[in-house]
Amino acid sequence: MAWTRTRRRWAWVLALGLAAVAIAVPLTVARRDEPTPRGTLQNVLLKDFEVRQEATVVPAGTVSFLIRNQGPTTHEVIVVRTDLAPDKLPLQSDGLTVDEEERGVKFLEEVEGLDIDDRETLILDLAPGHYVLYCNLEGHYLGGMYEALTVR
Repeated sequence: MAWTRTRRRWAWVLALGLAAVAIAVPLTVARRDEPTPRGTLQNVLLKDFEVRQEATVVPAGTVSFLIRNQGPTTHEVIVVRTDLAPDKLPLQSDGLTVDEEERGVKFLEEVEGLDIDDRETLILDLAPGHYVLYCNLEGHYLGGMYEALTVR
């Protein structure tokens, strides 16, 4: 059987169609794994040495942090409960990152490896108290990439 011009075109169309499906299906499945926000919605924007929240006081209970990294590099968000001032968290021996295991800091959860324009939802049940959200990549916390959150 000889490959005519028409058959080659159809083979290309079929190959491109299969390639599109091979890309679209994993992306659709990945989006389904994203948790559905519930409770209090809290938008969190990560920028160059800045964590910006929609509100600094939220009611106790379920809080959905809708996190977006606006760059210009990879970031992460760590949530800790503490009575320490947001700029006074204890540092590890490297002097560049926060020690989440130190006394006075209770590690709750983190979202790591957020590339530029990545979005992630973090859902936590928060009791009344004081919390800090920060990026713990080398030097980011020291550069001011943190913000306090009060839960009432």
